[in-house]
Amino acid sequence: MTTDLHLAGPTVTLFGDRDALGAAISDELGRRGCSTHSVTTPMGWLASVTHAIVRLDTRAGEQALSDLTSREMPATHVVAVCATSDDELAAARLDHLCRQCGDSHDVSMIWHAPFGLPTGSLDGAMVRASELASSIADHIGSQDAAPAFSSSTFAPSRPPSAH
Repeated sequence: MTTDLHLAGPTVTLFGDRDALGAAISDELGRRGCSTHSVTTPMGWLASVTHAIVRLDTRAGEQALSDLTSREMPATHVVAVCATSDDELAAARLDHLCRQCGDSHDVSMIWHAPFGLPTGSLDGAMVRASELASSIADHIGSQDAAPAFSSSTFAPSRPPSAH
């Protein structure tokens, strides 16, 4: 994880777990000149955050976005990231939460396939995590200052290999 707070880009707060995706996001942002600050416990929103990646499939991420949505805060750039699920009610609830947050903040929602490994190798999961991290970093760099909501589904450039 990048810890130098004197880089050219903004400090990006990552609400979520320390796992392959979290490491890939920190590495990608570091390559782009941003520093990262990770929040892995569900403590809500930090008032100093101006750029954030919120992993909604983690307790820390969902709590942070719920807290941001319920408070009046200065406009923030948020990239919400979540694995797709067969639970349509949960997906609809998270989509609604992001849209509601988009009323006051610049929110980009990225849905992605789960990183489970039943048919792929660990190397395949790392490639997918790196590609997703690059897409997330692109969204952090292209957001506007005005409140908005957009949603997309991440598709890796190559499917995971079957073994």
